[in-house]
Amino acid sequence: MTVKELMEFLQKYPDDLRVVVNGYEDGYDDVSPNRIFTRKIELDAGKHDWEGQHGDPPYESEETTDDTKIVEALVFCRAPYY
Repeated sequence: MTVKELMEFLQKYPDDLRVVVNGYEDGYDDVSPNRIFTRKIELDAGKHDWEGQHGDPPYESEETTDDTKIVEALVFCRAPYY
């Protein structure tokens, strides 16, 4: 999903609707503006069912394949509730 696609998707919801992400093991956490940032990610890097679909890019010293795809992404992190 791109920022443009996200904006178009969100337009159908009320402006005051709360935005949350799934919690670490259970429940839901708020999304906080100071926990949204951009970073490079490697697409389709997750190999196990407990990993996300995408992952951190390899270090420069690590071997990569020709089909390794690194992109810039907007990351939403859970806001700590403590």
